[in-house]
Amino acid sequence: MNNLLILLCIILWGVSGFLNRLSVERMPPLLMQVIVGSVFFFYIPVALRLTGINNPLHYKWSVYSVILTVIATLCSITANVLLYSSLKGNTHSGTSTMMVSMYPVVTLILSVFILHEHFTFYQIIGVIVMLIGAYLLTK
Repeated sequence: MNNLLILLCIILWGVSGFLNRLSVERMPPLLMQVIVGSVFFFYIPVALRLTGINNPLHYKWSVYSVILTVIATLCSITANVLLYSSLKGNTHSGTSTMMVSMYPVVTLILSVFILHEHFTFYQIIGVIVMLIGAYLLTK
C-alpha cells in the first residue's frame, strides 16, 4: 500500500510541475505562490480527515517544533517562487522539475552531517546516479 501511495505522489507531483509550467507564462511567480498557499489553507480540513487526525490541538506542541516548521515553510515558499521564476525563462519544464527533484540529496547531506545518520552503499550509489543525471539534463 505504501508503494502505491508513493507512486501516486510521484504522479501528482509530475502533473503539478506540468500545470505550473502552463500557468507560469500567464502570471507572476509570487502570485502563483499566494494562490498555492490559499488553496493549501482551504485544503487543511480535507488533509486532516484523510490522515485520520481528528483534532490536531491534542498533540503536544513545542516552541522548537513551531519554529522549525515556520523555517521549513519559508524555505518551501522561497523554493517554489524560484522554481516558478525558472519556469518563466527558457528552461524546459522537464529540466527544471527534474533538477528540483534532487532536493533529497540536500536532505541526505544534512542528515549525515547534522543528525549523524548512516546510509548504505546502494543509497550512496543512488545519489551519484542522481547527480550524473542532473548533469546530463543540463546538456
